[in-house]
Amino acid sequence: MGRLGRRRLAAVAVSGAVALCGSRRLPPAGQALAGRVARGVLASGRPLVLGCCTGADAAALGACPPGSAVRVLAAFGPGGAGAGRHSAVSRVAAFAAAGGAVSWWAGGGSTVPLAWRLAARTRAVVQTGSGGLVAVFAAPGSRGSLLACRAAAAQGSPVVAFPVGFRGELLPVLGTGAWVPAGGAGVWSAAWRWQPAQRGLG
Repeated sequence: MGRLGRRRLAAVAVSGAVALCGSRRLPPAGQALAGRVARGVLASGRPLVLGCCTGADAAALGACPPGSAVRVLAAFGPGGAGAGRHSAVSRVAAFAAAGGAVSWWAGGGSTVPLAWRLAARTRAVVQTGSGGLVAVFAAPGSRGSLLACRAAAAQGSPVVAFPVGFRGELLPVLGTGAWVPAGGAGVWSAAWRWQPAQRGLG
């Protein structure tokens, strides 16, 4: 099952596909981290769901071997129709050309403004990866990553984050709860897990 087996991924998800997202502008160390995390999810035997942007999405997709259990939700269409400046058009197109699973126009058709499509696409990635979400933050204020994390927390999915270049205590809160060290091994040793506050007994 590889070095990052099921027990080491336990902090991320119990079962089901895992969604991976992150900042569009990641330093080289963050891109390498996203790639290692993607390979670790696949090595655990779980499918991986990705978006279509530069940064974490592109780095994770580039690290996945051909034929991997990966699904990409693209907010643009074939050939890059409707893409934006942070769209990883060439990376997604190469993945599709190699037989990879791509859902085009995720988040809405060409008449939907790109910002709306991207937000809806992010929520779709989270819903499809209902087994858990992993986010790679280049900064605490990464809006797309925060949207994904809050959507995952709202649907009750496990959320794990990797802060790149800043302390985990500075990760943005997702509601009532706190970030705690995930306590995993290997690459997961640098992860933080969102721990919702326990509800009081009525």
